[in-house]
Amino acid sequence: MKKIVAFRGSPRASGYSNQLLDALLEGAKAAGAEVVVCDLNEGGIRGCQGCFYCRKHDTCVQKDAFSPMYRHIQEACAVAAAFPLYFGQISAQGKIWVDRMYPMFNEDFSPRFPGKKAVTIFAQAKDDPTVMQDAIDSVNGLISGYGWALEKSFLIAGTVAEGYTIPESLLKEAYQAGQQLV
Repeated sequence: MKKIVAFRGSPRASGYSNQLLDALLEGAKAAGAEVVVCDLNEGGIRGCQGCFYCRKHDTCVQKDAFSPMYRHIQEACAVAAAFPLYFGQISAQGKIWVDRMYPMFNEDFSPRFPGKKAVTIFAQAKDDPTVMQDAIDSVNGLISGYGWALEKSFLIAGTVAEGYTIPESLLKEAYQAGQQLV
């Protein structure tokens, strides 16, 4: 069975980025994938300590709620990551994810676990999709640096509009993207 590892970077359990991630994961499950989810807002996930242990090892020296994710990433065929965009950046939870992904590189900064598929999901309040493009490009650039093929990057924009809901067409597209990851 193929495995998908997903990272929820929203502090809101029912936030828009998590809703779209759920649609993607339902598609992956329907295609027969095992899905492992790491909620980055759960307590017990510490930030990078800059100790460089991971330069010589394929994991982090810290033993916390994030630790099992390194093994899951190694075993997975695909990775999905979902983050809201705040103040021109991904969420604080997402920033910790970025820092804790340092073990994805070998000592020479070549990809340690290349060849995986990836999907990223972002949600922002502003309706102009270009407003936070730098933050999106930064995360997607890291995905490429890990040696992973970015299959799709979703952006949900304009989420503060009164009565906003994610369009059914976008939920369907995410579901299909999940199926294609398998």
